[in-house]
Amino acid sequence: MPTFPTSAAWQALVAHRDALAGTRLSQMWGADAARGAALTFSCAGIAVDFSKQRIDAQAIALLAALARERGLAAAIEKLFTGERVNATENRPALHTALRGDEHVAVDGVDLRPEIQRNRERMRVFAEAVRAGQWKGATAERFTHVLALGIGGSSLGPRLAIEALHAEADGPEVRFVNNIDAAEFDDAVAGLDPASTLVVVASKTFTTQETRQNAAAAKEWIVAALGPEALARHFVASTANNEAAIAWGLPECNVFPFADWVGGRYSLWSSVGLPVAIAVGMARFEQLLAGAHNADLQFRSDPFERNVPVLLGLVGVSNRNFLGAASHAVLSYASRLESLPAYLQQLEMESNGKRVGLDGEPVGLETCPVVWGGTETPGQHAFHQWLHQGTGIASCDFIVVARAMGKALAHHEILLANACAQSEALMNGVETADAHRACPGDRVSTTFVLPRLDAFNLGALLAIHEHKVYVQATIWGINPFDQFGVELGKTIAAQILPAVRGDDASLHPATRHLLDVIRKLGASQ
Repeated sequence: MPTFPTSAAWQALVAHRDALAGTRLSQMWGADAARGAALTFSCAGIAVDFSKQRIDAQAIALLAALARERGLAAAIEKLFTGERVNATENRPALHTALRGDEHVAVDGVDLRPEIQRNRERMRVFAEAVRAGQWKGATAERFTHVLALGIGGSSLGPRLAIEALHAEADGPEVRFVNNIDAAEFDDAVAGLDPASTLVVVASKTFTTQETRQNAAAAKEWIVAALGPEALARHFVASTANNEAAIAWGLPECNVFPFADWVGGRYSLWSSVGLPVAIAVGMARFEQLLAGAHNADLQFRSDPFERNVPVLLGLVGVSNRNFLGAASHAVLSYASRLESLPAYLQQLEMESNGKRVGLDGEPVGLETCPVVWGGTETPGQHAFHQWLHQGTGIASCDFIVVARAMGKALAHHEILLANACAQSEALMNGVETADAHRACPGDRVSTTFVLPRLDAFNLGALLAIHEHKVYVQATIWGINPFDQFGVELGKTIAAQILPAVRGDDASLHPATRHLLDVIRKLGASQ
């Protein structure tokens, strides 16, 4: 059992929480007019305002002491220098190496030449597609890209392309990640196979959903253009070159990345190929540059003003000291619609763990439920729960300072609503009418991006990656494996023969459910 819940640093934080228990956030602001400036920090040009969190200067000092007690400084260096921080799978987690220019070695081998070589291949291909130099089997330019993947092989590229929509001047990208056949049908509706490029992204190249969708895409292309067209219309991003080649792709159509790149951290690798095709390699490299800037500050800033470190520590405080089991991501930018889903996977797949690195129960709550939506629509839906519900949630507001559309008046209203919601959560409202009363005193952090571009998006995502690593270090868990994901897949493989009509040994509950499904399916 980890010892930190009874450590001096942990107990000091508990005592400080108790000392602040009778003080509302609004009172903390009233007592300190300089609170906003003192609790707003910058990382890669993004301002992060912690002033509506239940912290003060003493809390930051105590949280930093906890981080030092838990060996965070050494853990950060291990992450960047290629040590095997993914202990259960015995490998490094070096996604940061993909976006920097530092030399990093694994087992004595410098990774930089391989990274540069793979990046240059990606650049040449993306620009060839955009310029119409790489054409389809009938010599037509590609107007569309069908991006096949799931999880980290899809969420990151989808988010990036949506966020950078205003700068997308290449072929249109459509994503297919669900095994539901309707999603594939909807994605190819109206597309011409002759002008469609298919990008298959899968780290292992064995993921069932992606393989099945790739087979459907192959059938679609071959039916229209013949089997010889595959070499012109299919490429893959993978860490398993052999499997992609065995599937039928020429080796030159495979864009590799290393097994030290985790799926949910793979946007920075060749998995980002659809992004490079949609917005150009120069903008993709700006995405990397923003992330690298955040990396540098994470690695060098003192804990007391280190944005990713503070995000992680405040999140631990909210989860373990305030009991917030839920964390809402509120994006005041329509082009960040996919951000909550991206962060949901990043945080919950990484830190949704119940045992520590030693295999023993952690003994305290770990990752909260991460969810959210695009604002202001969310204000007309789930914000009711945030303001008057019985549950406790922490919130992150994502705000873009510069207008993202042509109508300045719209942006002004958007900003007013973002500021109003964070103030309302903090202050609440007292009234004799119990139905209208809002308790307030609800914690939130606000991110302010100067503008929504590739650099700032890269920085925002890297900040959150490092937040996750900080929390994993505090909780003593491995954020780089995901064995819980495998259980359902294993059972699904056992059930599939029965779904297809073959006799199989099934759990009675599953057999009952299949019977219900068959009866309703037959009755239509």
